Amino acid sequence: MKMISRLIALGTFLVLAGCGTWTAESYLHETISGDSFNACLAREYQERATSEAYVDCNWVDTAAIVAKGRAAAAGETVLPWDPATRGVLSSDLPELQDARAKLLAALDNGGRTGPHACECAKAQRYYDGWVEQASDNKLGENGSWLGGEGGPVQPERVKAEKAAFYEALTACEAKAMMGPWTIYFGFNKSNLTSEAQAVVQEIAKTSAPAFAVVGHTDTSGSKAYNQALGDRRANAVASAIKANGKDTCSVTSDGETNLAVATGDGVREPLNRRAVVTSCP
Repeated sequence: MKMISRLIALGTFLVLAGCGTWTAESYLHETISGDSFNACLAREYQERATSEAYVDCNWVDTAAIVAKGRAAAAGETVLPWDPATRGVLSSDLPELQDARAKLLAALDNGGRTGPHACECAKAQRYYDGWVEQASDNKLGENGSWLGGEGGPVQPERVKAEKAAFYEALTACEAKAMMGPWTIYFGFNKSNLTSEAQAVVQEIAKTSAPAFAVVGHTDTSGSKAYNQALGDRRANAVASAIKANGKDTCSVTSDGETNLAVATGDGVREPLNRRAVVTSCP
């Protein structure tokens, strides 16, 4: 049964690869302008998809990459692939998941904004390339398409994508360290989680001597209550920054104004429960 499934999947791939033209092809020739993170990411995916289509002749992976590129070009938040869902070997998961966590930390804390956004977009492109190459054995659960030793079809390509990712991630992290940084809170909470403490520690490693902190809330609760809750969150972050040897130039609250995700009143939105930290001018 496994042999039949593999042959069916391989046959499907060959049919798609032999189509010559396809709906994804129009994206490969689009002109994508701009220097925002999403524009850079859309171009990175476009380049990657072009290689998959015309060099590797792999229209299956091309379709997945094109879908991500189009979403980025449309302004959507596109996350790097989760390797647990991409058919990589279980032995490869820990390293890939650790790398993804580092990338997401950089992206969530300044990596998608400012003049460094294109380096971070490149890091995401190469991470997805690493995952894709590591999952080239997905047509065979324990090895190659028709049964074999296990592991990716082209291990040297895995190494190349991995090396390119870490090089791009280094540039992304270095420039993302300029901020802004976002620290998230639980519902109606102002205490710092272990993840939030880790962000503060990264902030303290930068060369900036002082930081501005703004507390935010979602729209559940009254405006007056949320203004005070935003103050508590900002002060909690400011205290942690000072405990790590840095200073603050301002500590304020925006309450439920300036939402990260627009919602109506009375909505519990996790991405709005935050404090934003920037280096002082």
